[in-house]
Amino acid sequence: MNIKAMRNVHLYLGVFFAPLLMFFLISGCWQTFNLHEASESGNYVPPAIIKSLSQVHKDQRWVDSNKRPHSSVPFRYLIVLMSIGVLVTTVLGIVMAFKYTKGWIVWVCLLMGAATPCFLLWIAYRSAN
Repeated sequence: MNIKAMRNVHLYLGVFFAPLLMFFLISGCWQTFNLHEASESGNYVPPAIIKSLSQVHKDQRWVDSNKRPHSSVPFRYLIVLMSIGVLVTTVLGIVMAFKYTKGWIVWVCLLMGAATPCFLLWIAYRSAN
């Protein structure tokens, strides 16, 4: 694949999936801190919209006080397509990074991007013992 075709695939997949990716990024952030669940003490009760959007993220269904539908199978397939699209655009982005910048910078960034989450998890694991 030539570089112009790679850039176009990267661009169009990225733009097509951007709204869905932003939704999953934002809702994943509040779920990381359990803001979609009420606290055990009752001091915090999440807004209804946060609870409903978290159901879309976790269970692929829109839930409100009146309806509790089953998971949307077509939505699940869309998420699979989005995941494949993100994988393809990521690989294309790495290929283009090697093509347009110094290879050692790309390798350092890739290594740091892989090592940083592992290191942070290792710190938390060690502090638990």
